[in-house]
Amino acid sequence: MSRLLCVVDYQVDFVSGALGFEAARTLETPLAIRVKQALDEGWKVLFTRDTHGADYLTSREGRFLPLPHCLKNSEGWHLYGQLAEYERTPLANVAFLDKPTFGAEGLPAAVRALCGGEPEEIEVCGVVTNICVVSNAIVLHSAFLNADVSVRADLCAAGDPADHENALHLLKGMGYRIVEGNR
Repeated sequence: MSRLLCVVDYQVDFVSGALGFEAARTLETPLAIRVKQALDEGWKVLFTRDTHGADYLTSREGRFLPLPHCLKNSEGWHLYGQLAEYERTPLANVAFLDKPTFGAEGLPAAVRALCGGEPEEIEVCGVVTNICVVSNAIVLHSAFLNADVSVRADLCAAGDPADHENALHLLKGMGYRIVEGNR
């Protein structure tokens, strides 16, 4: 059985940088614990990284959110805190996907490559719940219709708690399993 933990955009710029917010900071240790637990249990772990170039402000997203962030190879682009160790020390069960916008078109191919096919179970966590987490959860569900896709509510955050709750409500209404705490 192939199981995947997808950690969405837990990068410096979303925690303490250009788009940082307090709720994201509180996720550092719980996310690090969950990633280690998943790896210890034989799961694959895929980190998405929001990735932009110098032309960001001229892109559709840049016009919508005109604040440069996660510029490739900048300090703000890297994973935050304890999770940055996975960038420094490559592991066979860990992969990264750089994505140019909210939902990652290349996510299904990256998951298939990491998992050696279609996973049976997918767990999603990360930031920002109402934008990137929801977008990538939908991409995963659309690509892997038979997988059990869950979202870890306790391991996601948005700048506005109401946006976080609204996104979870939306996902629950679409049939995602919302997990409130440890399994």
